[in-house]
Amino acid sequence: MKVWLLLLLLIASSAFAQKYTVLVYHGANPPYSFKENDKVVGIFADIFARLAQLTGHEFEFVATSVARGQRFFDTGQVDIEPGVSWQWRAHQKVPGIYTLSYAKSVEILLANHSNTLEVVSQAYGSLVGRVRGYRYGPFERHFGEDKLIVYDNISEKELLGQLAYGRLDYVLIGKDTAHYYMANNPKYRQFKDAYTIETAQVSMRLQPHLIELKEQLNTALTTMINNNEIDTIYKKYTDYQH
Repeated sequence: MKVWLLLLLLIASSAFAQKYTVLVYHGANPPYSFKENDKVVGIFADIFARLAQLTGHEFEFVATSVARGQRFFDTGQVDIEPGVSWQWRAHQKVPGIYTLSYAKSVEILLANHSNTLEVVSQAYGSLVGRVRGYRYGPFERHFGEDKLIVYDNISEKELLGQLAYGRLDYVLIGKDTAHYYMANNPKYRQFKDAYTIETAQVSMRLQPHLIELKEQLNTALTTMINNNEIDTIYKKYTDYQH
């Protein structure tokens, strides 16, 4: 009887388990996702490894560019986009549905000195590095000849090198990304968070028909949040205060 019961449980578990694709962006997107030995690692990899344990599902990463990734989502070629705010995707062809918020995305002005800014205008006249193509919404009203002078480059990694050599006064960058590079490069640890530009709550974005998966992920994410697992994963990649 016990053998039959075990078989039934295994069959039920197998029928329940599904495979879902997860969108990550190739290139320089640490600490969220990056490659080591041809394997996707980082915050998203750790989170989904735990979600797989809690839900029984399998999650497969699809690495591509931002523009192509959005087309993949619109055409249903990927199931999940992690780490996004609904406001960022509200105008997409397929806005999607969202899990509960599990973390924050913080955009900052990073400086190579200890000064912090009370107001952005204190930095007017400064040369500020930005990744080419990135947009900062209402904050861009501070860009201009007599305001923040913007210099574009291809990646955060390149901009941080220029900040270290004093070629830039500030860099526009995500706080987690900045702290990841500071944790992994001692010569960057004199950098300081000078000003917070924006803070957004982030969630998992799902294809609209994945309502049941949304509820399963909400349950699993709640467990992870309550157990401080999300914070622990983020600190693994961004904590340099040791």
